[in-house]
Amino acid sequence: MIPSQEEAKEHTSVLEAAADAARRTPGVAYLRPGFGDLVRGAAVRYRSRDDQTPAAHRIAGVRAQRTDPPRGWNLRIHLAVARGHRALDVAREVRTAVTEAVRELAAASGAPEPRVNVTITVTDIA
Repeated sequence: MIPSQEEAKEHTSVLEAAADAARRTPGVAYLRPGFGDLVRGAAVRYRSRDDQTPAAHRIAGVRAQRTDPPRGWNLRIHLAVARGHRALDVAREVRTAVTEAVRELAAASGAPEPRVNVTITVTDIA
């Protein structure tokens, strides 16, 4: 299904909020593209049939998918942990930070609190 402009904007906002929250978490060295990103490349985009819907925004290391019902989000974060930090502790902190960021985004727009599922994959120690 091709998203509307409003859905695409919401998706982009969620991606950006999740990426920002993850990057600000102590112990995160960087967000890392997943295997699919590497295969497809950064230029993967989708457009509506009438070419009016903006291209889907991509952020390396962050994937978001809408869930129905109830409306919520499934997020996947791929990251590298900085040396000297325990991967488990960093993953837990990132999960909490991303969940809070997405819920704050929904609250700011007046939407009900979404159910947020966050999966963290540590791909490297940097």
